[in-house]
Amino acid sequence: MGETDKSGNDPVTGKPLPKGVWYRGPGQYQARKMVDGKRLRKTFASSALARRWLSEKRAEVDLRQFKDTSAIDRLPIRQLVERYRDECMAHREADRTGHIPALLDDPVVGVMVGKWMPADVRAFRDRMLADGYAPATVVKRLNLLASIIQHAISEWDIHTVNHASGRVVKRPAGADKKRNRRLSSKTGFNVNSNKTENEQGKTEYERLIGAMLTSCHSDDVWLVRWSIEQACRLAESLSLRWKDIDFEQKTISLERVKNERHREELGDEKRPLTPGARRVLLKCRSLHLI
Repeated sequence: MGETDKSGNDPVTGKPLPKGVWYRGPGQYQARKMVDGKRLRKTFASSALARRWLSEKRAEVDLRQFKDTSAIDRLPIRQLVERYRDECMAHREADRTGHIPALLDDPVVGVMVGKWMPADVRAFRDRMLADGYAPATVVKRLNLLASIIQHAISEWDIHTVNHASGRVVKRPAGADKKRNRRLSSKTGFNVNSNKTENEQGKTEYERLIGAMLTSCHSDDVWLVRWSIEQACRLAESLSLRWKDIDFEQKTISLERVKNERHREELGDEKRPLTPGARRVLLKCRSLHLI
């Protein structure tokens, strides 16, 4: 073991080492303690740190708060991410193919669960920002990592601290800025604009319809008009059939929705048919366009 075996003193200071602490070499002091028949070992840079660790473990044992973390000291975060992906994300294809690979490509998943610190999460955040990711994307991935760790703590009995939590690591500013999904009704002429003279002075809706009129598919403009009136996503609009529309009850039945889990558990989603969308459909049917 070293010179401790002979004298019980610290070769560096010449003072007696605390009970349960051994000198292993320059800057290496190993603390040992038996708990429930299992020997715990940990090496520190000084005898004072080793003694403090022993005192903490004795207190935890006396208060029956001791938790053996030797297993997670050898468990990389990567294994938690992969297990969460395989067991908990069957219905989240976008995250499985987008955010999870980004997590697995970052050095943060190589850190052992028992040894990771807030600094590891901050470094993960700063690397994403340096790579040019939007603040909202960075927050999404930080929150995903926090959810994975919290799930491991509550469901898999992984004894660690959730350093990815928003209470521990600050999120980048500007991530809570909401996207404006509404078409602008403002018009006006801007001499610095790249738009042509015909485009200027028109609303955003008028410019959009004008662009669709140039499509080689004549029904594209009707699809866009209906989607705007009904506030449907593209996939939802394309999946709609005449049998899905109830003009009397003024409802539509959507087979494809963003939340696929809703469809699998509850069936097709029913939504009210808006007056504007109903007018578009009736006009299209009268003109035999669809």
